[in-house]
Amino acid sequence: MLTVELPISKSIANRYLIKCAINGDLLPIYNDNWSDDIKSMHNLLSSEIEVVNIGSAGTVFRFGLAYWSAREGITKILTGDDQLLARPIYPLINALIDLGADLTLLANGSWRIRGKKLTGGSIKIDSSISSQFESALLLIEPLMSSKLKIENISKGVSTPYVKMTKLICKNSFNWPPEYDWSNSWIWIARACITKEEILLKGLSDISIQGDIICAQWAKIFGFKLTNIDEGILVRSDQRDFDVINLNFISCPDLVQVAVALAILSKIKFSCSGLETLPFKETDRFKALIDSLLLLGIEVDDIESNRSFSFDSSSWEPVNDTLNVSSLGDHRMSFFWALIGLRQAISIHDRETVSKSYPNFWEQWD
Repeated sequence: MLTVELPISKSIANRYLIKCAINGDLLPIYNDNWSDDIKSMHNLLSSEIEVVNIGSAGTVFRFGLAYWSAREGITKILTGDDQLLARPIYPLINALIDLGADLTLLANGSWRIRGKKLTGGSIKIDSSISSQFESALLLIEPLMSSKLKIENISKGVSTPYVKMTKLICKNSFNWPPEYDWSNSWIWIARACITKEEILLKGLSDISIQGDIICAQWAKIFGFKLTNIDEGILVRSDQRDFDVINLNFISCPDLVQVAVALAILSKIKFSCSGLETLPFKETDRFKALIDSLLLLGIEVDDIESNRSFSFDSSSWEPVNDTLNVSSLGDHRMSFFWALIGLRQAISIHDRETVSKSYPNFWEQWD
């Protein structure tokens, strides 16, 4: 049996760290074993210098803009890599300005923030690109003059993450937080393909993480999860479907591994609810289409940035080693890791997994 210790949930950790800073509590002691995103959030909140570079950490950028906007008398400049600075941010910027924030866009795409007391009250926001815009506002509500009332003017995405934010804001949590369900998904997928028994040490099926939804796909993909004292045991099981249609609007971080698993399972697969994929570390929608074509799989029913389908029932690996790239995206690394169970590959930029799972390759290999 293979035993795996997952990283802690960076989604919970980053919200918890913001809450600690707002409450004036001590931050947890910095740990080199944390994922890059958690390290970046800790640095954002503890740094005493004016210019803070957060690399590619989109969550940290959004939450950091909101947090420092509400810290009276403090000036910060938030910057990051070129890909981060090009990602959509204006729905959050506009909402913060409506609440009284003093934000200035600099020539290089960075933002100068002069902290003020924000008003609170009624505010409209477009969360069709990212649920983190709403979460960022919810987290800083205690620093506002009045209670916040948010009206979402669009169809929200990743709504379980907003629910998670509200739970963290209202309740007390201990450190460290839960282990990460989104990163459990690749091990569950591996068990489906290799028929290994895998123990996900310490993982619990009582979770505030929305990505626990993958546990509901057992009959769809063919696996069984069993609670034992040490965590959750994953075994392969009978798959009841050869044609699968899944909507990922509430769990977009699970898409890449689901697509890879569908390929290796040789099924007909349709996926929708992909609207947020182009706005991640890379354009994940395009990256998945390109990857399918590289593997010789025809892609059908493409609705730009929303859905596509494919039939991998006749797919076979080729004898040659494929040179592939993660495109700077940790979840594309996970996609190729899974494909590598059947197809010989050489992955460029493997180290991007450190964003969410620093020890991944050590455990995987």
